[in-house]
Amino acid sequence: MSGTTSREQTIAEHVRGLSEESAALVREQARLIRDDLTAEVRRLGVAGGMLGGAGLLAVGSFGALTAGLVGAIASRSGPGRAGFAVALLYGGGAAALAVAGREEIRRSAAEAADTLNRDVQAAADGARSAG
Repeated sequence: MSGTTSREQTIAEHVRGLSEESAALVREQARLIRDDLTAEVRRLGVAGGMLGGAGLLAVGSFGALTAGLVGAIASRSGPGRAGFAVALLYGGGAAALAVAGREEIRRSAAEAADTLNRDVQAAADGARSAG
């Protein structure tokens, strides 16, 4: 009996050791994954900051372009008319982008609805044939 008891203890010790090793490996893998994700998030943060800086510089550039455009038109027609002309130009561009964006949303929504209907139909057909 003493041999059986010591064998059971040895097996139990092996199982416990394997369990501890497995837990240590899982913890190590989790730490490595966390470190990788942290590095990726940092890089994304830097990239986001760069994009934000680019956006800020683009706004400044757009303002300078607007001022230059108003100045160029003002030298021919007066400052009041120049500001109005630039506002009309930008307003027309904004309207064209809004119409194009609305149409793209409508088209995308229609395609999404068609895809959803096909998926529902396929699921229903599959359920009928399985039943």
